[in-house]
Amino acid sequence: MILLARNAFTLIELMVWISILWILAFWATSINLDRLSSKQELEIFTNNITTNFESVRNYSLSWKWIWINLDVPSKWKIDYSWNWSWTIITSTSYDWTNWIDTEIINFQWVNYISEIKCWGLNEEESLYNILNSSWTWSIIFDWAILKLDTIWDINCDPLIDRILELTVNNKLNSKIIKINTVNWIIQTK
Repeated sequence: MILLARNAFTLIELMVWISILWILAFWATSINLDRLSSKQELEIFTNNITTNFESVRNYSLSWKWIWINLDVPSKWKIDYSWNWSWTIITSTSYDWTNWIDTEIINFQWVNYISEIKCWGLNEEESLYNILNSSWTWSIIFDWAILKLDTIWDINCDPLIDRILELTVNNKLNSKIIKINTVNWIIQTK
């Protein structure tokens, strides 16, 4: 009895391989390559917060006008808030009584500020972080006296606390943004 060597695929094996290749090709075309990772989304969010701060700092230093009639605001303010539907509001003022909102950054539910703290220059945490339950922190840029004033709504001691720390989160990641109101430097960790 002579056994013949098998050198080819059967029709069924060929059909199975072709269907597997079609399934892999269909799966590969359905992959969304433009989707951002959670870490990338958080990086974009922290960059938006940093850019907002740096823009206001530059506007206040360069006396940039914002209206058609070339009026120059005397003060700029950034409010970091938990209670205004998670927003950062940039405002200007021509006097201390009227603040005009110039930019509002609304958070998506994916990225949010989970915690806001005050720190002293000696890296000691403020007692007001524990004792106070207010939900809005403000930084005021005042060109007239050539320094950055901080108004913390009684969240921080304005004579001691000079660093505002924002902890930003999303589903999987977190970052810390520290805003130093003495040297105007913003750090992301």
